[in-house]
Amino acid sequence: MSGLRDANPFQRETLALIRRLIPSSGLAFFLVNPDMQHSGALLYNMDPDAEREYRTEYGALDPLNPERFAGSDVTVVTLDSRIAPHFLRQTLYYQKFMVRHNHRFVADMFFRREGRIIAGLSILREEEMGDFRPDELQLLRNVQPFIEHTLNSIYLPRRDQERQGFADRYDLTERELDVLECVLRGCANKDIATQLSLGLATIKTHLHHIFHKTGVRARSELVAKVMSDLNA
Repeated sequence: MSGLRDANPFQRETLALIRRLIPSSGLAFFLVNPDMQHSGALLYNMDPDAEREYRTEYGALDPLNPERFAGSDVTVVTLDSRIAPHFLRQTLYYQKFMVRHNHRFVADMFFRREGRIIAGLSILREEEMGDFRPDELQLLRNVQPFIEHTLNSIYLPRRDQERQGFADRYDLTERELDVLECVLRGCANKDIATQLSLGLATIKTHLHHIFHKTGVRARSELVAKVMSDLNA
């Protein structure tokens, strides 16, 4: 199971499980930062531009935005249970985002750690597929505790351990560790700035500090060094 490198193995297996359970036209498994922003999303049958647009422009308009459920214990929720279809079709979120990416019905699963939402999984359907049936939603509710337990007992402890190890070894700050994780996922500076809600110049400064502290001169050297340390 990968930790600091990325969440992809865990996310990939989870998406494969959901695909076997219920029909969908697209899936997205995303981590949720403490500031309730998406991070490290893995997509299935979705345009990568959709995730970028969601983070930068449309996420705040989403009736299923995790921030709206921060104080609740909801585990599975559908879009149409939050807003009536005729009202949904009048929103900019539907007209400018959902229609363009051929989404109509959405069910979201939320995963928590000590009460805080730490990850989510969006299950998307095109119009002709129809809304989620009660038995399908119950199936998602039944499998949610297993995914949440695995996330908390395997992936996150490994990630936390690796982050602490790099913090101790190279004297990296929490924000520098965030930037390092994005670099290991292959994110460009502009994407890192978007994910962390920081300016591009700030990202470049963090990278300069990371290079200096780890004794490398380029991204490729940094990735090679980190991977070598993780595999040691």
